[in-house]
Amino acid sequence: MLSRLHILALGFLPGMTSAALRGLMESGASFGDIVAAPTLAAFGLRRAAVRGMAGIDELLEQARFQTEQAERHGAAIVQCYDDGYPALLRSIYAAPVTLYVRGRLLPEDERAIAVVGTRGASVYGRLAAESYAGAIAAAGVTVVSGLARGIDTYAHTAALSAGGRTIAVVASGLDQIQPQYAAQLAEKIAGQGAVVSEYPFGVRALRPYFPQRNRIISGMSVATLVVESDETGGAMITAGFAFDQNRDLFAVPGPISSPKSRGPNLLIRTDRARLTQSPDDLLEMLGFQRRLKANGESPSPALPDLTLFEQQVYDAVGGEPVHIDAVCDITGMPTNEVLVSLLALEFKGLVRQMAGKMFLRG
Repeated sequence: MLSRLHILALGFLPGMTSAALRGLMESGASFGDIVAAPTLAAFGLRRAAVRGMAGIDELLEQARFQTEQAERHGAAIVQCYDDGYPALLRSIYAAPVTLYVRGRLLPEDERAIAVVGTRGASVYGRLAAESYAGAIAAAGVTVVSGLARGIDTYAHTAALSAGGRTIAVVASGLDQIQPQYAAQLAEKIAGQGAVVSEYPFGVRALRPYFPQRNRIISGMSVATLVVESDETGGAMITAGFAFDQNRDLFAVPGPISSPKSRGPNLLIRTDRARLTQSPDDLLEMLGFQRRLKANGESPSPALPDLTLFEQQVYDAVGGEPVHIDAVCDITGMPTNEVLVSLLALEFKGLVRQMAGKMFLRG
C-alpha cells in the first residue's frame, strides 16, 4: 500500500503517466518494493521514470514541500481513490491521479455543466455565456470553466452573481494564476466553489498545459456547452474531449458571418453537438430544471422603487444592447436626462453599459 506522500513523489518522476501510476497503486506493491525492484520496467514504467528512481529521495522531499505549500495556501491535495475526488473525472481516460484544490468539491458537483468559448468574445457571446451560466447556476447545477479571459470569465462571474457554484480548472499551480484579474476571480470562486489544478505549486502555465487542462473541464461535467469559438482553439479541444468521453455536447448557434461562431456551427452541422437556443431547453434536455416558486413560475427579483424617468428608461432598455440615441427616441427624453437615469439604474444593478454607448438590462 502506497502512502499519499509516496504517490505524490512517484507522480513527479519524469515520464510517469497517470495510467502507470494507477497501476503501481493497484499492484499492492510497497514503496520499497517499487524502488528496489530489479526490473522496474515490469511495472510498465517508461525508461525516463526508471532512470528517475535514482533521485527518489529528492522527489520525496518535493512531495513534502508540496504538502506544506498546500497547507500554507489553504488548499487540499485530493488523490484519485479519495472519497472527495470527482467521480465523473475518475472515469475518464488519463484522469489525473492528484488534484490540488482550493475551496471545496462537493457531491452536488456531479451535476455540472462546462461552459467554454473564445477569449475574444463578442457582445453576443458574452450575453449568451452570462445567460446560460447564470441560469445553470440558478438551477443548482455547477458551472465548470477554465478561468481564461472571455467566455470562461463571463461564465464564472455569472454563476457567482446567481449565487451558485462554479469550478475553475487552471493550467498552472494554484499559486501561479495569472494575470492579476484571474487571480482575483479565483479567490472569489474558491469561496463559492473550487479552483482545481493537476499541476503542483510553483508551476507556471505553459502552452502545452492548456489542452491537457481541458480534458479535466469536460471530465468533471455531465455536459459541455460551446458558446463561441473558431473552428480551432481551446473550446473546440474541450468539445473533442467531451465527445471522446461520451459526455453530452451542446453548442450555441451564431451568425454565419461571424468567425467566432464557426466552431459551434460546425459542431451542430456535423451532429457532434446538439443545438441549444435557450438555457431552459439545455436544462430540459439534461433533465435539470430551473428552481420554481410555489406557483410554478420562475422566480424574478422585485424591482426597487424607480422614479418616473428611471422607469421610462428601464422600459426602453431590453435584453439586447440598445444605443443611447435609441433610448432617447423611445422615451422622448433629452440625452442628458437619459444619461442621468441610466447612471442611476446602473447603480441599482438594473442596467449595464456595453462598448459604444450601448445599454442593456443587467
